[in-house]
Amino acid sequence: MSSRYFGRILIVDDDPIIGRLYEATLAHAGFVVSTANDLRQMRDLVSQFSFTAVVLDLNLGEDYGMDGLPFLLKQAPFAKVFVLTSNASIERAVDAMQRGATGFLTKDLAPDKIVGEILKHLTPEKPASTAGDLAGLSSLGLTGESLAIKELIATIEKIRNVDSTVLILGESGTGKEVVARAIHNTSPRATQRFEAINCGAIPENLLESELFGHKKGSFTDAKADRKGIFEICSQGTLLLDEIGDMPISLQTKLLRVLQERHITPIGAGTSIPINTRVIAATHRDILDEAKSKRFREDLYYRLSVVVLHLPPLRHRSEDIPLLVRCFLEQFNKRFSRDVRYPTNLVMSRIMAYDWPGNVRELQNAIERAVVLATDDQLKLEHMFQHLQTRPMQGSSAAGVDSQVFSLPLTEAKQHFEKAYLENLLKVSGGNISEAARISGRYRADIYRLMNRYGFDQDQFR
Repeated sequence: MSSRYFGRILIVDDDPIIGRLYEATLAHAGFVVSTANDLRQMRDLVSQFSFTAVVLDLNLGEDYGMDGLPFLLKQAPFAKVFVLTSNASIERAVDAMQRGATGFLTKDLAPDKIVGEILKHLTPEKPASTAGDLAGLSSLGLTGESLAIKELIATIEKIRNVDSTVLILGESGTGKEVVARAIHNTSPRATQRFEAINCGAIPENLLESELFGHKKGSFTDAKADRKGIFEICSQGTLLLDEIGDMPISLQTKLLRVLQERHITPIGAGTSIPINTRVIAATHRDILDEAKSKRFREDLYYRLSVVVLHLPPLRHRSEDIPLLVRCFLEQFNKRFSRDVRYPTNLVMSRIMAYDWPGNVRELQNAIERAVVLATDDQLKLEHMFQHLQTRPMQGSSAAGVDSQVFSLPLTEAKQHFEKAYLENLLKVSGGNISEAARISGRYRADIYRLMNRYGFDQDQFR
């Protein structure tokens, strides 16, 4: 299995031999593969999953593959559709491309050619306007030159004229709200209202009222009618932040709202039509939450029409110098300072740190350094002042020897990280999904740390 991930792909073919060949080939290349034998199965799967690409055979027994193309173009507008054909039906394949298909594959293609043809269309293009797009979106908070950021910007460009639901996934501090605002500000709704609500920060008994509103007298403190946030930004965009923390009872009501495009305020007898574009965000592994029945699976599929993955800052460290420059300019202007861009030596130290708090932590560190600066130099001791805490006298911090505080920062962090991971695995009983949930990280991060420090999952079970 490839260590890379290119998305989910659907193979629609009634020939089991061809189906198995494509499935094995594409799974090995790094795709999650689903298969369908006819158009009915295809429609069912498309209604459940968000696909990066679809391989559609023109001859499906009693079905004709072209009959499924309009459905795919409407229900999976971001999926690349590749028509599968024999050499004898190239003309029909070309006709399919003229009607909206991305390309065609002939059944005599070698496995590596299959993957190559598909990836050729999935690899982000590098048009001359990329730099301009990047510069334009930087003003919206999207700053970076990494492939991950360029792919993100390319996707925002693709969806700017549609109002499909978007699900943004990423650790705390990676900039999920920044991305949501960028999506809104580049869309036709840009002149309308944008609102964000943290679904995990509001008590359940108040969250329903915040979302859908209430009528006077519908509960003890309902002194007057109140509009909910869905109605307030009915022509705009609503970010449901930390959707993974929304109570199950409200998830059911939210699903109904997304399906019917109507809301019913608490205590009201009639519903209100809305036209709100919904963006959801969470730091949790939401698919794992759905499989564990902590999140409604049908709501997950409804939200994940377009899924954006925001990588942690440690996975795109090449963006750190540009982010530092942007934050320096921002805070120098705000505080009327003139702190210079750091030297190469200082920048190498900044880039060596893992930034567990991601872009938000880096932004706060730069602000702190500018505020505390006594001259025009950016000082590391100011940036990392929040890490220079000392344990209480006569004790150690969570199992970390007090001598760790006299070590260089990188070594001290490794000592703490190892102790934290060991305690995390003990608490979770070696359950990686639970460890990821507690720590707010992805399971892949937990496995990476276990490999780094030589921990065996079985020793904690």
